[in-house]
Amino acid sequence: MRKSRYFGFPRPDKQTAPSPERPRFTLLFELGASAALLIVALIAINVWHLWQTYQSALAKSQTATMNLTQALSQHASDTFAQAEATLDELAQQIAALGSGAAQLPRLHQLFQQKTAGLKQISALSLFDATGQMIVTAAERLPAVNGYADRDYFIYHRDHPELTPRIGKVIRSRMTNALIVPISRRLNHPDGSFAGVLLESIMIDHFRSFYTRFMISDDSTLMMLLDNGTVLYRHPYNEKVIGTTIAGSPLYRDNIRQHSSGIVNSALGADPAQKLYSYTHLKQFPVIVTTGLSLDQTMADWRQDAFNHVVMTLIFIAMITVVCLVLMRQARARMRAEQQLIHAQQELRKLNRSLERLARSDGLTGLYNRRHFDLSLDNEFQRALRTQQVLGIILLDVDYFKQFNDLYGHVAGDNCLKRIGHTLKNLPLRHRDVVARYGGEEFIVLLPATDRDGTLAVARRIQQGIVALNIPHQGSPAGILTSSLGVFVGLPEAGQDTPSRLVVKADSALYQAKRQGRNQICQA
Repeated sequence: MRKSRYFGFPRPDKQTAPSPERPRFTLLFELGASAALLIVALIAINVWHLWQTYQSALAKSQTATMNLTQALSQHASDTFAQAEATLDELAQQIAALGSGAAQLPRLHQLFQQKTAGLKQISALSLFDATGQMIVTAAERLPAVNGYADRDYFIYHRDHPELTPRIGKVIRSRMTNALIVPISRRLNHPDGSFAGVLLESIMIDHFRSFYTRFMISDDSTLMMLLDNGTVLYRHPYNEKVIGTTIAGSPLYRDNIRQHSSGIVNSALGADPAQKLYSYTHLKQFPVIVTTGLSLDQTMADWRQDAFNHVVMTLIFIAMITVVCLVLMRQARARMRAEQQLIHAQQELRKLNRSLERLARSDGLTGLYNRRHFDLSLDNEFQRALRTQQVLGIILLDVDYFKQFNDLYGHVAGDNCLKRIGHTLKNLPLRHRDVVARYGGEEFIVLLPATDRDGTLAVARRIQQGIVALNIPHQGSPAGILTSSLGVFVGLPEAGQDTPSRLVVKADSALYQAKRQGRNQICQA
């Protein structure tokens, strides 16, 4: 019989002792891994929190920036709408009254009435076709009277449109103040150029409104023409007014292509990124943009992030210290448990030895009847599940009592040992079981073996015992022989039991004895 284990039972002759270092390594590894996972989870949670709070702070900044832009754009739209309405009304009255010398005093009085309640208007003037100012809201006409060189005059002279036009910022020749000119062309009844009607809005009007908003020096509020020309900038910088941002990434990539939006971008030569919100006025070629410094808008978030990072580092340090202390204690405990582990290993070896003794026959070295019964019960249940046949061979040594009487019990024991050695060396499979059944009886269990295979094993056993050529004067054959009973069949659920299968093999064995011994009979 091969030295292999039967399914469900330990190997009888080979044991592997567990390594005493493995539990220590496992525990220390688990402690270190747990601490590492806890630290990684803590970092991941804080990174997620910082990202969420950053996105929330950024969203709030974008909302605040857009609200500020909307407020500025509404103010600009109201200012220009009022100026446009004033120009349209005056143009209609001039068309009705005419602009001859007789009507100039009445027009002068009308201009003063229109400007009386409008603090944002610096001047309201009427120019004839040659560029001479003929009416103004001021008390008197300027001493130097010639405006044909002004951009707004040239534009209206060369363009037939009657819609109001917002020009770039210029300095007033009457007040020397910076103004935004809003002008409109006037025509004669025949459609020819009759002059220009001008309304001058003071830059200080926008300045006084924009200063109400508290922003940092590195943030900007701007009002632009559609071509990128700066009409006003806050914080106030007169050198910037009249310049253009048309070449900046903000204008080129965003303002020029979209009617409104929020973007992180740079302006001009300044490489700093700012949060810009911009919108085009619906009725006028004007753009309002608000640029808030990210350093300013995210200051509170940075402070919160700094506090979280510091607390995270403190917790990581605490976790690391606790882990190191636990690992140190674990090492000390493992060293103290080495003797106990060694004792447990010795106890396991003893238990395995006892188990082998409990399952083996001390004389022949084969499995004993207890092990065979357990194996037969397992294989019986397996056969019922898989519908595979079982083969059982029950062997009895012929005239063994006479052998003991003639040669003594010591010789009888040696005879059984030699038979057991012969059975143990049979070329059987892993699940096959050979056992001493009792006295001079031996039994062989052959799972999933048909009748031909079982009979072949039985004949090999019979021939092997004869080949021992053990003299036996009490046997008719003159040597030691054996009788074998064979059962091969498929157990039937509800009818067969493991013991009934052995009984069937035993019946075949007694038939072999009745027929003269030294033969094989089948149940």
